Amino acid sequence: MGVYEDNIVPVKIASLAEYIAERKRISLDEALVYIYSNPMYKELYNEGARWWYLSSEALYDEFEARRKAQIIEVSREAFEFYVYTLEKYAISKGISGMQALALFKEYDADEFLLKHYDLLHTQGTGYVIDEVQRYINRRKKR
Repeated sequence: MGVYEDNIVPVKIASLAEYIAERKRISLDEALVYIYSNPMYKELYNEGARWWYLSSEALYDEFEARRKAQIIEVSREAFEFYVYTLEKYAISKGISGMQALALFKEYDADEFLLKHYDLLHTQGTGYVIDEVQRYINRRKKR
């Protein structure tokens, strides 16, 4: 990615966060969480796509479309298992829940846990945490 893109994307993210905060009536921190946890975030650095040329309003619309597309219906039990695993992972790594969530989103560990809920929820916590870490490590190597 060129120097221009490396410099413009953070500026666009700041502008987008301000727009989202105003539009959704949330704090700037919450707006950043919205951006960083959305699959569209990774696309902002795609040099070929040139998303940084869009207005904040147009980017917001694209973020909303991606967010709605990623919504997965899960049972209460699966969601509780996911949150439990997320918290236990955070504790085991000495990071915050927010950091763990960002990591899970970045490497799709959330989808992994929910997709394999039927098998994983029958295992011990240590085993599940190890499986999540192996999954994340494999994704990092790509």
